Amino acid sequence: MYKKSFAATLFLLFSLLLSLTVRAELVIRITDGVRDGVPVIIAPFEGSDLATIVEADLARSGRFTLIDALRAGPLQMGQTIPREILRNTGAEYIVTGREAGGLEFEIITVATGQRAASFRIPPHPNPRRMAHKAADLIFERLTGIKGAFDTRIAYIASFGPPQGQTYQLIVADADGFNPRTVLSSGKPIMSPAWSPDGRQLAYVSFETGQSAIYIQDLVSGAKRVLTEEPGMNGAPAWSPDGSRIALSLSEAGNADIYVINTNGTGLRQITTSRAIDTEPAWANANTIVYTSDQGGSPQLYRTSVAGGDGTRMTFSGRYNSAPSVVGNEVAMVSGDGNRFHIALMNASSRQVSAISRGSVDESPVLAPNGAMVLYATRNGGREILVVASANGKARQTLTAEMGDVRDPAWSPYLN
Repeated sequence: MYKKSFAATLFLLFSLLLSLTVRAELVIRITDGVRDGVPVIIAPFEGSDLATIVEADLARSGRFTLIDALRAGPLQMGQTIPREILRNTGAEYIVTGREAGGLEFEIITVATGQRAASFRIPPHPNPRRMAHKAADLIFERLTGIKGAFDTRIAYIASFGPPQGQTYQLIVADADGFNPRTVLSSGKPIMSPAWSPDGRQLAYVSFETGQSAIYIQDLVSGAKRVLTEEPGMNGAPAWSPDGSRIALSLSEAGNADIYVINTNGTGLRQITTSRAIDTEPAWANANTIVYTSDQGGSPQLYRTSVAGGDGTRMTFSGRYNSAPSVVGNEVAMVSGDGNRFHIALMNASSRQVSAISRGSVDESPVLAPNGAMVLYATRNGGREILVVASANGKARQTLTAEMGDVRDPAWSPYLN
């Protein structure tokens, strides 16, 4: 009974794409702020408005309380800030900067009034990237964790009448700005996945009438078919070194996990259970985490790339699926059969914490530093994206002006 239900759910995920209605531009809104984070002031940068971008990046990380710069009055990079002003700000750190042939900024420790660090970012054709790089450096300096604001996301958008949908594969900055349509089709597109070098996307398309996995080069625009096996071709995931892709195929009658070289050779079956095995994610070069209902309901399992029986990972909750793995953190969809939210699990301790608040949340992907989660949900009958901090304290919604957005993917670190 359950396998039929699970298979029906998989079919529904495909068929939903046929009835959804987007334009590439996203409406971006921070819906939750943080009151107990590290208090920081980002003073306006001289000759630039990039400070507002840095502030927005830090705000959605869930680790900082952003204090109004007016508390400190006019601040310029390099000036000595009077002690009485420093004490009255309520901040632990103040960031000042200027844009002049690049972006220069410094971090001041309020307790001492001394410069904790200073940086210079070279000019970039996309000025917003200078701000994201600055936010990355500030984040790393104050938390010890590498920042991931200067990255990109991919997602699927759709718009138009139900019987004439247009589907788009879109790439944008990690905060949703600067969207670029990579592919547009009258057939459904789903499950984009970034290559480790950030230059390619693998995705599922129905442009020939059946599912197939394609690889798209983001630089040249060239695309090629990776697999077009009988039955379902789904859920591509790149290996850490970019040489292989794990995927789910149903050519043997039910869905199993396979691995294939990115040049299309060496297709090899990894799982052989009678269960439905899908949604692979690489934990490392030798381990794949995936969703399987072999225990009676969807749960997360892991197995060696060499193949063999999987070992169950999740024991909390009746339903756990769609893993995204960064280091020891695993993001997943967790639910009881009627309500589904996004949760984070520590793979060692198996401690699970809820991240989202919805009831139909899906498709979680972790930022490359594991500090934020991007996922899809519904709001007011429309599909939207949400970026949530891993501590669950900050949240940003990404909504299309028209239509729906879904199936997000977060890029690796960029050069």
